[in-house]
Amino acid sequence: MNGYPIDVTASGAVHLGDELVCDGFYFDAAARVQTHIHDDHMEDFDASKGFQPIFMSQATRSLLIIEKNADLPYRDNIIALEMGVPHEFCGNRVTLLPSEHILGAVQTNVELSNGMLLGYSGDFSWPCEPVMKVDALVVDSTYGSPGFRREYSQADVESRLLELVSRLLRRGPVDLLAHRGTLHRALQIFTGQIACPVVGSAHVVSEVEVYRRFGYCIDEVLSIDTAVGKAALANGRHIRVHGTRDRKPLDRADHSRIVLSAFMSRRDDPVLEYSDTAYRVALSDHADFEGTLEYISATGAKAVVTDNTRGGNAIALALEIQRPARVKHFETPSINIY
Repeated sequence: MNGYPIDVTASGAVHLGDELVCDGFYFDAAARVQTHIHDDHMEDFDASKGFQPIFMSQATRSLLIIEKNADLPYRDNIIALEMGVPHEFCGNRVTLLPSEHILGAVQTNVELSNGMLLGYSGDFSWPCEPVMKVDALVVDSTYGSPGFRREYSQADVESRLLELVSRLLRRGPVDLLAHRGTLHRALQIFTGQIACPVVGSAHVVSEVEVYRRFGYCIDEVLSIDTAVGKAALANGRHIRVHGTRDRKPLDRADHSRIVLSAFMSRRDDPVLEYSDTAYRVALSDHADFEGTLEYISATGAKAVVTDNTRGGNAIALALEIQRPARVKHFETPSINIY
């Protein structure tokens, strides 16, 4: 082991000390942190809900209320913490900081009663501000392989996406498929730039309302269940968005399709063309390989656990961290892979 009380269970529960887990259920933990609402981080959420307090950002709580509905608004163990403000529990202090991933996503920093600082990155983008300072770190390994180096910026991707959508709309309707967070980022990119109706499910519309409440500038998305939404769908020029919980559309000869993916298809080009009407665009809120290493350096961590339960590149990342001078401030490499 690494000498620090950090660990990741086979089910993906991240341990920061004896009292706190993140993004997973552990019966003996005093509390859980929910870093964000992507499915691969929601393991056993309902089990945790019945046994322990769950800390999260206010934005994540608002999104979960839409997602889970039921009793979440009334539970006193679903606790929204203010970003950057330490919260005392069991003699420890937990602080949530933004991770620049999706709305509400956080880095988790725990200060134990003995002063030791432990952290979990969650999913994060780079650059990320502020970066938590820790003695030991559990880090996301989604882009942990040296093969995941981008030779383009996310600003380049946004420009290419706008150009592609504008061109395809001249041909007819565009179906846009994306996961939560990536979809809403695309809608923010379109705001004030694309002059056509955008139509989505009632669930997507509800999510957009939350994003707006937390400062996202997103133009109106019409619900497919309303008369105005149905009229827009009958129009030859519109964007039909399909989110995480939506049924995926059938291929239609008169529609173009764009899939937004967090994963790169090529390191030198974010746009993959399947045909003249079907594309995949790598619009990502994950740090790439170099960004991941820079993030680890910025935390000042002396020991790192690379999480292998999400992303699958933990071994490659662990090996790279152990190379001399690859990660600044890393005095005594201690890598565990789960």
